[in-house]
Amino acid sequence: MAETNSGLFTTVAEDRRGYDRDEVDVFMDRARRTYDDGGDMPLHQIRATRFPTVAGGYSRSEVDAAMERLVDAFALAERDRFIADHGEDAWYAELAARAEPLRRRLERADHRRFREPTNSSALGYRKSAVDELCQELEEYLDGANPMSVDEVRRIRFSGAHGSDGYDEAQVDAFLARVTEIMAAVG
Repeated sequence: MAETNSGLFTTVAEDRRGYDRDEVDVFMDRARRTYDDGGDMPLHQIRATRFPTVAGGYSRSEVDAAMERLVDAFALAERDRFIADHGEDAWYAELAARAEPLRRRLERADHRRFREPTNSSALGYRKSAVDELCQELEEYLDGANPMSVDEVRRIRFSGAHGSDGYDEAQVDAFLARVTEIMAAVG
């Protein structure tokens, strides 16, 4: 059976797994109504949303891309409301304050920016690749390296075991915060 486009996203074939259509539809409807009403949806809540997978569900890549667009839309709406209430200078001061904990981590020495996997056999992200991205992000925050939020979202690291790797969950959480700030810049 082929994929079909019925509703918001492509529905995968019944022999493949995709996100539960009803769960996705309910979440997307709530997000749309919240956005249309000028409400706020915390970015961490959007990022933390997980949909169960089922046979014949929605295309996971399409839904994931839509979730990233939601983060961007709500970040920009938050920015616009803040600027309207407090001014553009105050917004950039707010972003600088949000970026400060990220900067402190970026300023750490190579191979020491994040914790290592919990045990030597656990797989993590290769330190050298993560450190390279961190150097690029530090330059971005200094205004010396134009990067897009999508570039950061598309980063995929090779794996490494033990002391050659960083804990994946910690790196992922850090990058989620980075992309939130980048999306808020606009």
